[in-house]
Amino acid sequence: MKKKIFAILILCTILLLALIGCDYKPERRQISTGDDNKLTTLVLTDIRFDGSAADSVRERMISSVVSERKPEFIAIAGNIVNAENNGEIMKKAVEFIDGLGVPWAASIGELDVKGKTSKKGIMNILTNKKLKNSMVMRGYNYEYNYVLEIVDYKNKVNNLLYFVDTSVECSDTFVEWYKNTITNLSFKFQDVQGQLLNSRVFMNRPLPIYADNLQSDTFEAHAWGNSIDFQKAIINLKSTKNVIAGFDDLANGAQFKHKEISFAYSRSMLFASSMQGDLYRQQQVQTGCIVCEFSDSSITNINQIFKNPNNSLQA
Repeated sequence: MKKKIFAILILCTILLLALIGCDYKPERRQISTGDDNKLTTLVLTDIRFDGSAADSVRERMISSVVSERKPEFIAIAGNIVNAENNGEIMKKAVEFIDGLGVPWAASIGELDVKGKTSKKGIMNILTNKKLKNSMVMRGYNYEYNYVLEIVDYKNKVNNLLYFVDTSVECSDTFVEWYKNTITNLSFKFQDVQGQLLNSRVFMNRPLPIYADNLQSDTFEAHAWGNSIDFQKAIINLKSTKNVIAGFDDLANGAQFKHKEISFAYSRSMLFASSMQGDLYRQQQVQTGCIVCEFSDSSITNINQIFKNPNNSLQA
């Protein structure tokens, strides 16, 4: 009798697992461009909330830019936090960002997961259902990377936004995921067979091509490890029209074009409560953001916005 009950339990478990596997569908999230077929996007990187008094500076700067530019979407290219208690600080940071009332998504940067809370824990915070505007997800994903779909006024998908985790080295499997999602989703949504959807990539560490074209006496480009094949895939596939990175201090929003692909740095927001004098004034000049308009056109308008805190915003 015991053996029979045991066998029934095993069978029920197998059936349950099979049902879960059959019912699983990857999560999809879409952003609408509206009637003008453009998605005005505020791009931020390396905000680096750290729990210090400088966090109020960061919040006021972001709130001011959002109020002035009225973005329809906020893309964060990694390193929202930089703290040992990264989970606690991340929770406070994303609650502030979510409270701005604008849909947002973020890539994972190495500082986001450099603390007591694991990457899985950080992802759980970013995808918390209590956040009304978070577009972060585990959908068409490869580990902690995901892609959002942009739809036009006819509710047709015409763009893909890739949010890339650069806290670990690039892998061959990731490159295949990038290529496969573009081809599969293009086949699904494009009317013309073989025509690829336009896409954009947001990542914290830049690609090797940044070091070849943007590195200067004022800063050194720190390329994402083992990412040369990802770079080749971007160039050869000709789907991605923009790559926006962060991480490198003093990069000053530099950008260049290669084979009609725009490679750009967003400005970091590196403030520390210990900053004072010339160091603080230098950071005032170097801090800002990028505002983009993503449409179905292969050309994306990228405007560098400088937003310097006045005396009332100092930490």
